[in-house]
Amino acid sequence: MSSPPAIDEKPTSPESSEQLEKVEKAEKRKNRESPEKSDSSGSKRKKYEDPNKKVDPLDELPMRVPFKIVDGIRHLSPYWACYRTRTKGRWIGRNLVEVFSGEFLSANKNYAKVACKMGRIYVNGVQMTDTEYVMKNGDRLEHWAHRHEHPVRDLPIRIISETDDLLVVEKPPSLPVHTCGQYAIHTVLGQLRVNEGRNGLRVLHRLDRATSGVLLFAKNYETDLEFKRTLKKGEWSKEYICKVDGVFPDDEIICEQPIGPLVISMGIQCVRNDGKDAKSRFRKLWSDGTHSVVQVHIETGRTHQIRVHSQFLGHPIVGDQLYNSSVWGPTKGRNAEYGKPFDELCEDVRNTHKSQNWHEAPNPEYEQKMESLASKNDEIIVEPVGLLPENRPERDEICQKSLFALSQVRNTEVVLQNRTSRMGGAKIAIVVFT
Repeated sequence: MSSPPAIDEKPTSPESSEQLEKVEKAEKRKNRESPEKSDSSGSKRKKYEDPNKKVDPLDELPMRVPFKIVDGIRHLSPYWACYRTRTKGRWIGRNLVEVFSGEFLSANKNYAKVACKMGRIYVNGVQMTDTEYVMKNGDRLEHWAHRHEHPVRDLPIRIISETDDLLVVEKPPSLPVHTCGQYAIHTVLGQLRVNEGRNGLRVLHRLDRATSGVLLFAKNYETDLEFKRTLKKGEWSKEYICKVDGVFPDDEIICEQPIGPLVISMGIQCVRNDGKDAKSRFRKLWSDGTHSVVQVHIETGRTHQIRVHSQFLGHPIVGDQLYNSSVWGPTKGRNAEYGKPFDELCEDVRNTHKSQNWHEAPNPEYEQKMESLASKNDEIIVEPVGLLPENRPERDEICQKSLFALSQVRNTEVVLQNRTSRMGGAKIAIVVFT
């Protein structure tokens, strides 16, 4: 029998001691910048008591969440978090529970109903226990839940250059740039905040989660405005280098297919007639008869634009677990020909991505428990209003992922490309500013 993979428990090494020091400094800086207020009785005010205050998700990140590394993959321990959003146009007039069940990934069909009964959902700052509530325009939603962040590769964020106004870093693959879905601490901004104590960074451009490359952040409002002004004037541009399947045509190819959502809860896009305008220019640089390296210039910034347009042209990006797959049909989505109805495509892509990449399966006992709780009325105890993370239990009794074993994740899923100095096996993205 082979021995189990070594688990690196941090912090233990001298390097980890340095990291701990950084965390402590960041924590002190955060406390200096955001001192807790006290009322006339001397007691501390609750952090989330003002529903009208705009909250930066990064400000709420716990500074010390345990993690472990298994086979180069970083696994973060679960923690309590408040998810916030505003009503989308498509939600207006719909039942709150219906929206939660249909819009959010991995939600058990009964989870929203039970969470609502327990008082974990707030609408406009008011605890909402009415499972029949109909959503209105402008509603502010808050949802307290046990956050289980997806694993990421244990790679450093390298600082390339820094001035008083700009920060330039090399983004490793598998990290999103900013908070989204199940990612918060496991994001570029989250890691810079927790490990480096860097606050107030403004994102000047984005890279997909599985992509690596150069990222620029403005360190103040004025630089952010100036950077965007020069972009509109055409004083600089971004270019991407991608490795794709097949022999790309010699002539420049312009793709102007509109792009819109396919699986909203996962952020998966596709070419669709009612999508947003999108324009990409492709030019072949090299080919070995099996793959090609192409230069891409995008004139719009739609989500997954290069990946979707490459797929449409019949040259999906090498190593793209999402868009370079036969689940899109016999030709992998070339010319938006999927060989199946749109609804069926949506369901197939959703199920394939979840089962192949994250290896998560429903727990029968959990399903039965949630169904039982959903059918109860007076038996469920409502949580106190404004219950803070430190006063919540370590384990969440209605959290689906708390009953899963450690999520297994394929190394290939969290990597869409290798470092720009290597050409093997995956997409290569380089941002060139001119």
